[in-house]
Amino acid sequence: MSDRPNRPIIGIDRGASFTDFAVIESGRMVETLSIANRDWPGIVGTYDRMAAPYQTFRTVFTGASAGMPGRMKKEVRIIPEIDAIGFGGSALTSYSDCIVVSIGTGTAVVHFSNKSARHVGGTGMGGGTIKGLASLICGLDEPLQIESLARKGNPSHINLTISDLGYEGLSFLGSDMTASNFADVKSDKPADLAAGILRLVGETVGIIASICAREFNCRDQIVIVGKVAQSQFIRHTMDLVGKLYQTRFTFPDNPGYATVYGAAMKYIYDQMSEDR
Repeated sequence: MSDRPNRPIIGIDRGASFTDFAVIESGRMVETLSIANRDWPGIVGTYDRMAAPYQTFRTVFTGASAGMPGRMKKEVRIIPEIDAIGFGGSALTSYSDCIVVSIGTGTAVVHFSNKSARHVGGTGMGGGTIKGLASLICGLDEPLQIESLARKGNPSHINLTISDLGYEGLSFLGSDMTASNFADVKSDKPADLAAGILRLVGETVGIIASICAREFNCRDQIVIVGKVAQSQFIRHTMDLVGKLYQTRFTFPDNPGYATVYGAAMKYIYDQMSEDR
């Protein structure tokens, strides 16, 4: 019989900006940790501390594996990141057929169906864009500070809107919908600029996700995961996009750990398939 996942699973997701860790027992996340660090000594040290309380466990890894120490290579099962994103988004929502949008440093769009995931799109827009632009324009690069500032601002003071063009009569477009991002900068207030940055990223990701969802007949099953998915400003922006494109976004709990959770769920699925 194969090594069935009836013991704790420790998951590791090494991304472009953060490394996420999770302990999964009986299919549920019972412990999570994220470090703003992707160097291998830091990852191995954190892994050893998380693993210490467990006598037996299985380790799964997803994300960037280049340069992985030999000792860790012997201990982990590597799960392709696209599979981890798909299984994670599906497991957090119980959707069996869905589009999963992982907004990390950049954004990946995955179609999950029939217990299989494939990459269908994406964009370089993401948390890295927000951090970089906010640092240049607002002098901030801490996500919570950027979010707090943006919620005090008005992106209509930065963007050219439908109303600005005199198109209020178009029934399918709200008057405050963006016609062009950063095309009508009427304010230099940091709050307005931060709002413009988050609106730019949220709209871009929402539009790409909606187009992909319409292509795969998943208009009402678009799952948004990744650390950026925790932003209330981004969620509101994407919901506006959804009204325009007639799509619906789902923001599950623990979106920042969807990929590491999905790596464990993919491993469990593979083990169960081998045992059948």
